[in-house]
Amino acid sequence: MSKQLTERVPIMFDPDLLKQLDDYSFRNRIRTRAETIRRLVMMGMQKDETKKADAVA
Repeated sequence: MSKQLTERVPIMFDPDLLKQLDDYSFRNRIRTRAETIRRLVMMGMQKDETKKADAVA
């Protein structure tokens, strides 16, 4: 990411979800949990926007 990150968002995960997150990170060669979470959030938001646009069309 080229944008400066200035906001911190504390979040808690249960052990099973954290393992899934770490496994995803490893498979996709993402170095940090924070970057993994950012990417997954962005992907989810993009998919949601696409779904909404398809529903309107």
